[in-house]
Amino acid sequence: MESENTYDIVIIGAGPVGLLLSTCLSRWGYRVKHIDNRPEPTKTGRADGIQPRSLDLLRNMGLKPAIMAWHPARVYEVAFWDPSESGKGIQRTGTWASCPNFIDARYPFTTLLHQGLIEQVFIADLGKNGVKIQRPWTIKDFKSDLQSTSQYPVEVNLQRVDGKIEETVRTKYLFSGEGARSFVRDQLNIGITHKDPIAHVWGVMDGVVATDFPDIKACHPFTQSKA
Repeated sequence: MESENTYDIVIIGAGPVGLLLSTCLSRWGYRVKHIDNRPEPTKTGRADGIQPRSLDLLRNMGLKPAIMAWHPARVYEVAFWDPSESGKGIQRTGTWASCPNFIDARYPFTTLLHQGLIEQVFIADLGKNGVKIQRPWTIKDFKSDLQSTSQYPVEVNLQRVDGKIEETVRTKYLFSGEGARSFVRDQLNIGITHKDPIAHVWGVMDGVVATDFPDIKACHPFTQSKA
């Protein structure tokens, strides 16, 4: 028997990953509890690129029109620039299609749109299915009773960020969409592994640029001189 504090799933973190999962499950009729420790959706650019196959997925979900209504940039090509051999200025060393021919995608471009606007598209759809992101709340603790015969073996302790209100709920599943600083992953002693250390710094600028720089509509990775 369900009560007000039991859920099919508790989702921590309302970035694109958590929101996508929440949107799918709420559409299928699951009872979802979704919290995020920020008072509002993302305010500054972060994961602002939607890959071609991801746009296919959003189309299948019926969310592509809401994304494209913001008139996002479409990047068809990536141009690589390195310091010139003479040591003066930079030179183009190669180009690469954003969506190479060997990728089976309907839309052969990367879509660039502010992450906060992408999140709003998911949030609007969640509202149609009765799910509201609980903000600003965080997870305080959780435990799973593996011997329990209950349908909701996971107990999750939640807290408003200011510490004034706490809530305990039970769930079938706990999902962490918290990103690199995941409380849930830390508690489970699951580390982050990667093949190579991060060697590139990415920056996104939003503005109107007056320039004679070539390939201005392409994505540009620049390699810094080691000197």
